[in-house]
Amino acid sequence: MPKHSDTTCRCCLREIMPVLSRKWSICVIATLGRHGRMRFSEILLVCRTISPRSLTIVLQDLQEHGIATRQSFPEIPPRVEYSLTTKGMALWKSLVPLFYWAREYHRHVDEQPGMLCFQAPDL
Repeated sequence: MPKHSDTTCRCCLREIMPVLSRKWSICVIATLGRHGRMRFSEILLVCRTISPRSLTIVLQDLQEHGIATRQSFPEIPPRVEYSLTTKGMALWKSLVPLFYWAREYHRHVDEQPGMLCFQAPDL
């Protein structure tokens, strides 16, 4: 079995690391993964302290990387919904162990007012 070098690992993560390291990206991915299709204002409510501008940037970034999709409906007033792509759902499911880890090792976060506590998804 061939040995995998650190270079191999860094190369496969090079594209996704800037996306995941952006503040709020994981929150938005988790929110869409847990709730499915959502409107912009609904995401704002769940992610609580994210600004509309930050959410716009994160959603655009997730769309550019094929993680989220935006669907416009030709209604008056216009309606737009966001959801995870198949690739985004696979990413969300791969982040679930991180949520479990955070819940186990950072219980003090639950005690801080205004902090969003992720519920472990039902997979």
